[in-house]
Parts: sequence; C-alpha cells; structure tokens
Amino acid sequence: MSGRVGPGARVGGLARPLLSLLAAAVCAAAIVALARTAVGTASGQRLDQLILSGAKAHEGPLSQYAELAVHSVSLPVVGVLLALAAVLVLLRRRFSLLIPLTALVLGANLTTQVIKHVLVTRQALGPGIDITPNSFPSGHTTLAASAMIALVLAGGRARVVLAPAGALWTIAAGLGTLVVGWHRPSDVIGAIAVVAAWTFLVLAVDGLHTRSRRARATAHPGRGRRRRRRGVDGADPAAAPRLGAPTMTVAALLGLGGVAGLALGVIGLLSVPLPLDLHDASQQLDAFRATAELIAGGTSAWMALVLVLRTPISHRTRTKERVP
Repeated sequence: MSGRVGPGARVGGLARPLLSLLAAAVCAAAIVALARTAVGTASGQRLDQLILSGAKAHEGPLSQYAELAVHSVSLPVVGVLLALAAVLVLLRRRFSLLIPLTALVLGANLTTQVIKHVLVTRQALGPGIDITPNSFPSGHTTLAASAMIALVLAGGRARVVLAPAGALWTIAAGLGTLVVGWHRPSDVIGAIAVVAAWTFLVLAVDGLHTRSRRARATAHPGRGRRRRRRGVDGADPAAAPRLGAPTMTVAALLGLGGVAGLALGVIGLLSVPLPLDLHDASQQLDAFRATAELIAGGTSAWMALVLVLRTPISHRTRTKERVP
C-alpha cells in the first residue's frame, strides 16, 4: 500500500482544527456581545433582572434539582472530578493530554476572574435594577463546566456517557445559581461561553499537532513499528481515524437537543411582551423558562461539538494481530 494519505484524510485532518478555531472565535464574540448588552445597557439589565426574579420565584422539580446541583459545586467535588480525569489520562497512557487539560481548566477560570474583576464593571442603569458588584461571568458555573469538560475529554470511550451527564450537571449547576440568587442569567451564559471558548481552542491546538504528526508519518511511512503494522492489517496509520458510531449517535442526539433548546429559548425570549414589567410574575416565569431552555440548548450543542471536533485517535492493534 502506498504511504500517501488520501485527499479526504488530509482535508479531515485540517477541517476539525479550523472549525474548532472558528467555534472559539464565535464564543469569544458572544462573551463580548453579552457583556456589552446584558451588563452595559439598561434594556439588557432589565431583561436580566426579569429573568432572575423569575428564577427566584420558580417552584417545581427544576428548581429543586438545580438547587441541589449548585450546592454540589464545591472545591472537594471539583477536585475529585479533576483527579478522576487525571487517572483516566494515566490509565489510557495519553500523557500528552495533561498539559492541554490543565491549560483548559486554569485558563477558563482565570479568564472568568479577569473579566469579572478587571475588564467589566457594573452600574445600575435604570430603575428596578439591583445595585450589586459585577458578577459576570459566574465563577461557580465556570468551575463546574471546566471540571466536567476535562473529565469528558479524558474519558476515552466513556465520553459517550460522560458527555450527556456532564451537560446535565453543568445545566443544573448554572440554573441553580439563578434559583438561589447568586448570579444573573447573563453570568451563567457568559461562564459557559468562556469554558467553551477554551475547550475549542484546546481542540484546535491538539488537532493541528495531530495533523503535523500524521504528516511526518506520511513523509516517512516505512519506519519502525509503523511498517510492521501496515504489513499486518493493511491500514495506513498516518490516515485520520474516524469517530465511532456510539460517539456520532450521542453527538447527534445532543446536537438535536441543543438546536431545539436554542430555538425554543430564543422564541420564548422574543415572545416576552414589551415594555418589560419587572413586577409581572407571568413575564418573570416565562422569561426564566425560556432562559433555561437557552442554557440547556447551548450546553448540549457545546458538548455535541466537542464530541465531533475532538481529534479521534487510532486504537491499538489487538494483541493477537501484533508482530512480536
């Protein structure tokens, strides 16, 4: 077999990192737009206040589960998640993942703190707006989302279970900060966007590194173990492997749920009558339900993109097929 990789493999090797960079740029733009509108304009602050009032007034299973989830976001729990991610990396012998996952967690949480305490300030721009220090983005949500996505990326084949579970926990923790009144909705959405931006940036760098490694494998196709493996199973180890059926199935389900949630959330918020009445209980609850759908949809779509855009790795040849 020729050592040359086909055009599809070359394009696929470059498409994922480029799409990851694009997704990171979209998330960064969303953070800027959210800060300018929800924090920096009177109308944005009024909508934030309306949704927050609806979250505090909401009663039912959603609020109860969300409140339980937000109280689970603590340093011991996050420490256990990160330790589990490190153990999975070591067990899978993917030692190169330790640096990017560490950069993701530290970078996301540091970015949130810099935005909150250095770059963004909050002033009450209209009547009925609570005068509080800036809380954009949410540190609790950033901590939960970054620890969970690190576990998903470290999970190997278990990511098909970890990704939906991680999405649910992140959604519930984010909504919980609203229910208990710790944060405004823009804080939660901004935090998820911060972690998503760092996630896509890490995926882009990893994809470019993997593409470079495969290019070297293509340029020297007959060296060492690579030559023996090609002789055994006829596969070209330089070619980009494909995502498995379970991963694609979970990604498709998360993606469909994400699109539906985003669509329902946008439609729900656009349906809130103007001018906003901050004391209208019906408007408050409708706005909160729409925001919950928006947060759920955005988080699900993020997890779906992570499953699709991550760089798949080749599985090792089975023991009975290996050349001694």
